[in-house]
Amino acid sequence: SLKYLSPLKNFEVEVMITLFNKFTEYRCGDVAVVVDVLRASTTITTLLSFIDEVYITTSTAKKEENAIYIGERGGAKLKDFDFGNSPTEILANKDIIKERYENGEKVILTTTNGTRVLKSLNAEHIFIGAIVNAKFVANAVKDFENISLVPCHRENSFAIEDFIGCGIIAKYIDKDVDELTKVALELIKHDWMSLILNSSSAQNLRYLGYEKDIFFSMLENNIDAVGVYKKEESKVVRFK
Repeated sequence: SLKYLSPLKNFEVEVMITLFNKFTEYRCGDVAVVVDVLRASTTITTLLSFIDEVYITTSTAKKEENAIYIGERGGAKLKDFDFGNSPTEILANKDIIKERYENGEKVILTTTNGTRVLKSLNAEHIFIGAIVNAKFVANAVKDFENISLVPCHRENSFAIEDFIGCGIIAKYIDKDVDELTKVALELIKHDWMSLILNSSSAQNLRYLGYEKDIFFSMLENNIDAVGVYKKEESKVVRFK
């Protein structure tokens, strides 16, 4: 990871360079905001709009009988899982999920990138950020002194949608920013939606039949739910 420093002071907001997945070797600031726009952050935020907690795993095995399993690898829904990592599929089945959750079933999520990053990140407070809750997550972390925005990217390759997501969140935080955050903030002044629509992540989702998820994930400030990751319990709980 790389942080740009001013000769006078540390910057209060940074975008981490996370392409090589060296999360455990890097200590974030007071708070980290994990951004996986397509689609883990968006799916978690969507779930937290109607339930209180989501368990996170990196496993693809179903180990509990009374649980709702949501997951994907390479974008495709995992075999025998209840749902894919799809915010629009989650919303379409909201009533079923909510009823099962209220009857005592856990909601368990596993994804290719986002859940792996959550498990390996070293930070005191970890929030879930997306374009759909950008203003709300920014408001939740704005009083922390040092904020690390963490783009998840795709298995060792750059994901422009996560970089854009960091920029959109940073837009709502009134603090000094590092050089990489300045680039993200500049990028979102232009047609960032086209960049996401033409990204390799979006192309893969389109191929798999999840085009609706791409458009849903770009709805800025559409959901006011914000999640906080409780590492010791391996779950994301609703912050507000």
